[in-house]
Amino acid sequence: MMKTALKIGSVLLFALVSPSAICQAPDAPEDDLLSGVRWSEKRLWEGRDKDSGAVHCLGNGRLCVYEQGPDILQVFGPPYSAITIGRMDLEGAGLSCVSQRVWGAAVWRHEVSHDGAPVAVITDFVCDTLPALVRVVHATSPVAFVYTSGPEFRLAAYQSPEMERLGAGGGLLVETPIGMPLVPFGRYPLPYAVFNHLAWKGTARAEQTDGALHLSCGPGKTIVYIAGGPELETCLRYMEAVLAAAPGVLLRETLSAWGKFTASGRDFDAELPADTPGRARLLQVLDDTAVMIKTQQAAAGGILAGYPYHLGYVRDQYGTHRGLVALGHEEMSREILRFYWETFQRGGCIRNAQAFGFPGVYHVHENDDVEITGYITLQAFDYLQRSGDKAFIREILPMLEWAWEVQQRHLVKGMLPFNGDETYVAGGILPRFALNDGSAEATLLFVESGALLLDFVEEADLWDEARVAEARKTVAGVRDAFRTNFMREGRLITNNPERASAAAMPRTRHGVCERCMSVEWTVQNGNGRYVCVSCMNADPLPAAIPEVFLLQSVSLTPLYFHASLPATKELRPEVEAIVAGYKNTGKLPSRPDGDIAVGYDYGLLLYALTGLRHPMARELYDKTLALADATGAWAEYYRDHQPISTRCRPWESAINVEALLHWIETE
Repeated sequence: MMKTALKIGSVLLFALVSPSAICQAPDAPEDDLLSGVRWSEKRLWEGRDKDSGAVHCLGNGRLCVYEQGPDILQVFGPPYSAITIGRMDLEGAGLSCVSQRVWGAAVWRHEVSHDGAPVAVITDFVCDTLPALVRVVHATSPVAFVYTSGPEFRLAAYQSPEMERLGAGGGLLVETPIGMPLVPFGRYPLPYAVFNHLAWKGTARAEQTDGALHLSCGPGKTIVYIAGGPELETCLRYMEAVLAAAPGVLLRETLSAWGKFTASGRDFDAELPADTPGRARLLQVLDDTAVMIKTQQAAAGGILAGYPYHLGYVRDQYGTHRGLVALGHEEMSREILRFYWETFQRGGCIRNAQAFGFPGVYHVHENDDVEITGYITLQAFDYLQRSGDKAFIREILPMLEWAWEVQQRHLVKGMLPFNGDETYVAGGILPRFALNDGSAEATLLFVESGALLLDFVEEADLWDEARVAEARKTVAGVRDAFRTNFMREGRLITNNPERASAAAMPRTRHGVCERCMSVEWTVQNGNGRYVCVSCMNADPLPAAIPEVFLLQSVSLTPLYFHASLPATKELRPEVEAIVAGYKNTGKLPSRPDGDIAVGYDYGLLLYALTGLRHPMARELYDKTLALADATGAWAEYYRDHQPISTRCRPWESAINVEALLHWIETE
C-alpha cells in the first residue's frame, strides 16, 4: 500500500491509497443511460467571481446537496436539518462550465472547459434509496476539487477494510459535533453528533494544503462519494453499500424513481396550448420548479426554505403547497400536513419553524400563536378541497382545533399581531417595532381559516351547538371590524397601530433583538423596544413612532387567499395604485418608498391582475416568467428586478409558478 499524508487543521491524517486507485477505471454503463435523455436548458458558469449566482438542489429527503454550477455549496443529512459539512469547489483558473439537468430528474451533468477546451464531464446525483451523493468525473485532462469545512468539525482519514476491498482510494470521516448551531441565526444546538463520510475511486489523488482536502482527478474516470448517517455505524454501512454498487445501477434506480415522480404530476407538454406565451421557457420552468421542490422535501414530509434555512417553516410551506397542487403533486402537500401533525403529537404545538429529524427543536419567533396557525388551517382545507380526504382532516383535527384556540387569546379590538418572521419583516420592509400592531394578514387568515374549520366541524357534527355558535360569533365580530381596522381611503393597510396602544406589551419575548438582530430571548428595555441580555445596558433604542404601512405583499393576499373580504371590487384601487407605480418607475418594491421586493410579490400581483381581468396581466406574466433564473427558480428578494439573498427558494418559486398557470388557465 502507498500512504498519502493528509493534514487537516492541526491533525496529521493518513489515507491508504491502493494501487488500483491510480489506474484508469473502465467506462461504466452510466454513460449509456444518459445518451438519449431530454436535457434542461443550459446553465453557463464562468467561475465563482463572474457567476450569476443561480443555485440548484439535489436530494432524496435524507441527504441534500446544493450546487452552484459545478461547485458543491452544501452537503448535509440525514436528517435534512443537519448542518452542512462544508463545500467542494472546482479548483483552478480559466475554467468554465455548462450545466444541464436531466428533464424530470435531479441528475446534473457539468461539461467543464479550460480556456475553451473541454477537460471533463461531471455527472452528479443523489441516490434514490441511499443517503449518498455520487459524482462521476470523466476527465480528458486533470481536474481538481477542494473540500473545505469549518473549524468546528472533527475530521479523520478513514476507510474500513471493506471500503478498501471495494476499491476506495481513500476516505475522510466528518463528525458534526453535538451542540453546533443548526442555523446561522439563533441558538438552536444540534442535539447529538451526526456523521458523514467522503470517499473516492479511480484516478483521484488526495493531498492537503492550508487545511483543505484537494482531490486531483484524471485523466480517466473518478467517482467521488459522500454518504451520511446520522449515526457513525449507519454512515459507514451506507458508504460501503454505495461503494459496492456500480454507479450505473445507482443512476438507473435514481432515474427510474424520478420518472415515477414526474409522471405523477401534470403533463404540461400535452396540456399547454401551442400558442402559450413563452411556452418552451414555461415548460422548462415548470419542470425545474417541481424537481427543485421535491429535492428539498425531507423524508419527514416538510420542505426546506432554502440553503440557509434547514428547517420546515410554516409560512413558506403554505405557498409551496399551493404551487405543488398547481403542478399536480397533491401527495406532497399531504406530506407537509403529516409533518405538522407528527410534530404536534410530540410537542403539543407548532412553531414558526420545526427541525426535521431532531424532535423538539424549534425556531421560535415573537408571536407564533398567530399567522402561521391560520396558514396551517388554510392549507388543510385547501388540501381537503382538492383531495376530498375527510378522514385525514378528521385525524389531524386536534391540531386544527389547537390552531384555532391559541389565536383567540391575542385578539385585541378585533385584530391579531404579526408573527415576527414574515418575509417582509425579516427583510426589514416592515419594521420590527410594529409587531404588536394589528396585522391585516394574520387577522384575515384567522377569519378565513376559522370559517372553513367551523363549516367542517358543523357539517360533521363534531362540536356541540353552543361551541359552534360561540366560535361563529367570534369570527363574525372580527370580520365585521376588518374594514374599519384595515381599510383606509380604499386601500388595505398592512398594520394598525391602534392594537398596540390597546394591548399590554409583553415584558419578555423570544425573537429578534432590535439592536444586534440575534434571535433569542429579549426584554422590553425602554421605549417599547426589545433587546437581548447582551444589549440591555446599551443606550435605549429610540421610541417607535406609530406609522401605517402599505405593503404590496399584504395588499394582494386577499385575492391570493380567495378571501371573502375585502370584496374584489374594493381591492381594485389597491391594485391600480401598484400598477401605476410600476408604470411610472419600472419598479415593483414591496413598499412604495422602498427598493426591495419579496420574491413572491410578482406572483401575487399577477394572480390579482388575472383575477381582475386587468390589461396589465400579460405584461406581468412575461415579467414574472423572465425573472426565473438559469435553474428555473426565483429568489427570496429582488432589488430593481435583480435577485438578492437566498436563491432556489420553494416558497417564492411555487407562488410564481401557480400565478403563471392561473393566468394561462384564465386567459
